[in-house]
Amino acid sequence: MSAGVTVGVSPRKETAGAATALRRLVSATAAAFGRERALSLAGLLGVALGSGVLAVLAARGRYVLPEGDLYKAGTFDIAIGLYVLTLALLLPLAGFGRRGLAGWRWCMVGLALYVYAVETVQVARGLDPRFTRAGSPADQILGITLGLAALGIIAVFVVLAWRFFFRRGAWADSPGGALVLTGVRYGAAATFVGFAAGFWLSANQGSAVGETGNLLPLHAAGFHGLQAVPLVALLSAWAGAAGTAARRRVHAAGLCWLGLCAALWWQTAAGRSVLEPSAATAAAAACALAWLATTAAAALAWARAGFRVQGPRADAADPPAQVSLDQPARISPD
Repeated sequence: MSAGVTVGVSPRKETAGAATALRRLVSATAAAFGRERALSLAGLLGVALGSGVLAVLAARGRYVLPEGDLYKAGTFDIAIGLYVLTLALLLPLAGFGRRGLAGWRWCMVGLALYVYAVETVQVARGLDPRFTRAGSPADQILGITLGLAALGIIAVFVVLAWRFFFRRGAWADSPGGALVLTGVRYGAAATFVGFAAGFWLSANQGSAVGETGNLLPLHAAGFHGLQAVPLVALLSAWAGAAGTAARRRVHAAGLCWLGLCAALWWQTAAGRSVLEPSAATAAAAACALAWLATTAAAALAWARAGFRVQGPRADAADPPAQVSLDQPARISPD
């Protein structure tokens, strides 16, 4: 008897398809950043500056006497840089008018450059940028202005979030676009948790809470929600899954991430490390695993759809949703 023969897609063709999708994704991402060059350059500057500070740390040690901490400065610059880069990608969803877009953009760029400068220069001088005890009155004033700049960053984000929640942006008229906008709204809600943790950190004058608690994991989780939940929505939209199942997946991802933030807040408020076993850490782990499962499901759907980067459909009868990183923004008249 002859052996049965299975006919299917060869591994070589699958690899070629994935490589083509990767090239399209890189090209689309570069095009999206290219449309917001000022924001993108400001974000890249923060990542490069923070990386340079961490390289100096590796060469000479963490602390600059009397109170400078290179690790905090490096991670701060990188975190702000990634935040600005994320906003550069999400800005078309806000549906700003031309003047509003320009005003928002340059406010964000100016604030980012200012906080990079104060954070990095003060630490290089051996001072705590926020709560210096060794600096002059001028250094203490700089610490106050750094706090005011942080409030400015929050205010600028509030304006952007208002547009996400209450205005129709450039992608909101298509099924896939509405899906992405839902993910961005959950991400914006998580970002406000990150800002609240930042207020807590400032009032606490440090990240330590109780015996082993640390505010930084909560602070980071809040801000990373702006990337984690829209990612699930974008993969689902690219897969052409804009129906009920996809909407439920995005809502599940958003609720899981907010649940993760709530559990971390619970554990931190108790003055306990997020690695210490408790009901809160169990809830955080469950939420993180559930978010990971939704992300994996969205990625699998995207793979089955052929790694498309543009033009997803809800089903065969629906018009193209045209959700793409390289889609031109539509400027609203207001």
